[in-house]
Amino acid sequence: MSVLQSLVLSSRPLSWVNTAFPFAVAYYVSTGQFDALFLVGTVFFLIPYNVLMYGINDVFDYESDVLNPRKGGAEGALLPPELHRPMLLTSTLLALPFVVWLVLQGSWPSWVMLALSLFSVVAYSTPPLRFKEIPGLDSVTSSVHFVSPALYGLALGGGLWGAEPPSSTTALVLSAFFLWGM
Repeated sequence: MSVLQSLVLSSRPLSWVNTAFPFAVAYYVSTGQFDALFLVGTVFFLIPYNVLMYGINDVFDYESDVLNPRKGGAEGALLPPELHRPMLLTSTLLALPFVVWLVLQGSWPSWVMLALSLFSVVAYSTPPLRFKEIPGLDSVTSSVHFVSPALYGLALGGGLWGAEPPSSTTALVLSAFFLWGM
């Protein structure tokens, strides 16, 4: 398997829609538009976000992944140690231009949501935080991985702290999504 194949497999392509779709729906609900922010945000949460999230996880979970029979397929790659540094570098460099552009296009509410999302991605697997090893916090953080793209979409579209706050239906749906994710 090539380095590129290993890096892509590590990002769990079957799961990409789980982060891109919540962003896309929330942004569209907030704006009613299919514009550049919609496109760039959807692509970011489709590929770079997942490469970053799962790549970091596969690097720092290597010792336990060696014993996991599900690794090497849809559940992610078993990244050998010689691919750890390339994965961390590639995932960071892939995400960075998207993050910079999205920050430049957004406002403070969207910055807060994007920062929360990216912090949860890093804190879940990366020592010394390793939230995945703290009961309760592991479930909350894992759920944030999938709900925060929707919150970011709402914030970027002005529907989180804008002139009109989210409807009670939106809040209920996002709360249910968060609890389901836990």
